[in-house]
Amino acid sequence: MSSPLFASQPVAPDHRAPPVVVVGLPRSGSSFLSHVMSALQDWYVFDDLYLHRQARAMKALGPLSGEQLAALVHFLGWQVRARIKFEEDFSKPQCSLDDVDRMTEAVTEAFAGRNVHWHELLEEWLVRLALHHGRHRWGYKAPQDFMHMEMLAGLFPGIRFVFIVRDPRETMCSFKYVDGEDGTPGQYHPWVYARYWRMANVDAVATAEALGLPVLRVRFEDLVRDPTAEGHRLAAFLGTSLEDEILQDGGNTSFREGPRRSLTETERYICERVAGDVMAAEGYALEGARPRIGDVWDLTRTTLRFAGHQAVRLLRDPAARGSVRSFLSQLRRSS
Repeated sequence: MSSPLFASQPVAPDHRAPPVVVVGLPRSGSSFLSHVMSALQDWYVFDDLYLHRQARAMKALGPLSGEQLAALVHFLGWQVRARIKFEEDFSKPQCSLDDVDRMTEAVTEAFAGRNVHWHELLEEWLVRLALHHGRHRWGYKAPQDFMHMEMLAGLFPGIRFVFIVRDPRETMCSFKYVDGEDGTPGQYHPWVYARYWRMANVDAVATAEALGLPVLRVRFEDLVRDPTAEGHRLAAFLGTSLEDEILQDGGNTSFREGPRRSLTETERYICERVAGDVMAAEGYALEGARPRIGDVWDLTRTTLRFAGHQAVRLLRDPAARGSVRSFLSQLRRSS
């Protein structure tokens, strides 16, 4: 029997079910969370899929032209190829690079000449991958989509969200020292990411409460301490069961080699100053950090590196420009 990956007609309409989306902040353990969720009976959860961001950058939020369809299918294929080639710690798609090539051709053929939107393409893609892996429920990880929960709820009735939260000082440290394979330290600035963490935690809760959305909050610290127990809690939320005991694979990708590093006292002060009230409400102990003169050079260097990195992104990458606009818009609403 041929794999559903290669069907020449749309598959999703015959297997329609609401998805789950993992949201929160990058560098919060969301990849491991996706790995745990893919161990749930009948669920396939893809690690990182920013199709909405890509569609928005292409101005492809209405019916897709043939050119837009081809570009977005290529983007989806690239995402799967990257997982197959480079994933080491967590679940990777069980298909070959040739299979991905055939899948992109099949999906393009299935939607040729049809009135299709980006979210229908997303559903089709992940339903095919789920069925290929013997699953009938699907989801994906897109941490920044906490800013788009209302939109997603309108597109996918019955959608559920899993929000991962981690001590912001650890999240910021992971950003600051991330290696070149998983990101760039130029993304990091202590004020920006302390504000980002606060915004995510406050706004996600407010949006969920206002819309009555089902959201399960998972603390990273609880997840790594007892992933099997958290797996059972996730299973209850999604109406399924956990297939096997879950083992922690790999470690923090920011510190693959050498000793673990930490933030400066000034960075910790900035974090607590910006987000301390929300940290305390989430159960993260405050340290009473104070700014230090000796940290001025480190903060200056970090600020210049961040400014340079963002300037290059804004000039070269339409998707990055969309992300920055979304962040600033959400920041204004949450201020």
